[in-house]
Amino acid sequence: MAMRDEGRRGQVTDLSTRNISAPAPTRGAGPDGTYDRRSLTYANSFPSPFVRATIKTIEWMTGKLTIIRRIRQFESLGEFKGQAFWPATMRVMGIDLQTPDSQLDRIPSDGPVVFVANHPHGLVDGMILADLIGRRRDDYRILTRALLTGIDEAAAGYMISVPFPHEPDSQQKMLDMRAAAMEHLKAGGLISLFPSGAVAVADRMMGKPIEGEWNVFTAKMIRNSGATIVPCFFTGQNSRAYQIANRISPVIRQGLLIHEVVKSFDKPQAPVIGKPITPDEWADRIGKPREFMAWLRERTLSLGDNPDQ
Repeated sequence: MAMRDEGRRGQVTDLSTRNISAPAPTRGAGPDGTYDRRSLTYANSFPSPFVRATIKTIEWMTGKLTIIRRIRQFESLGEFKGQAFWPATMRVMGIDLQTPDSQLDRIPSDGPVVFVANHPHGLVDGMILADLIGRRRDDYRILTRALLTGIDEAAAGYMISVPFPHEPDSQQKMLDMRAAAMEHLKAGGLISLFPSGAVAVADRMMGKPIEGEWNVFTAKMIRNSGATIVPCFFTGQNSRAYQIANRISPVIRQGLLIHEVVKSFDKPQAPVIGKPITPDEWADRIGKPREFMAWLRERTLSLGDNPDQ
């Protein structure tokens, strides 16, 4: 889908140019405002120097240099701030988003919304949602791992960081994350998240990746906010190397996440956005949160076969 540079029914206008201004160096940026390659890593959340060094070595061997070249290309195009950052990033990554306008229109233009999606790839899933949801409304927040905060502070403002379980203070960070999400919903905003909390992986080296169980915290957010639910289904999966690494070592798996970003370059994506589920529709189900989330997970995954569901 070509990115829309004109307003959509007066709701969001000129997303390719608004909020563009001279960038200030942010966390992860070098002294001249360019991206500091040292911040492009999944290793920094680990306390062990040996583990960090291992992950960084794998990242350099499997794709980090390719990503840095794309980042330099991005920087040469101009200064994209805020929402404009995301479509510009998709262009540089060569990801053509083909979700039709008719599905984007299923996202309510106002009021509290919980936008749920499966999580087959990793970092790229959140970036794609930032572009797509931002075409419809810009009062959204995406719960995702923090890796892009060093590129643009304004764009990172659309993200609420989800800690890795191995982080020393992960429990407090998780509480802070949940509080921020609830506050945003109560203010009438949109929260997008991956309820599994992890990228889909296979339970055998040569098996098919399986979307994990969905966390009941999502049900709590929906119930407490009275939000409308919008399900979204991503096709695809991470590489076989990633699936094998998952069975061998969590450190190797972590080191290959950068490689999976590179694998997404220059390929189209067409996430399926399902019909909204209103409070009247979910009210009778949500009293049993675990069963409710199993139902919502299945409904989301079935969008691959039935996009009009």
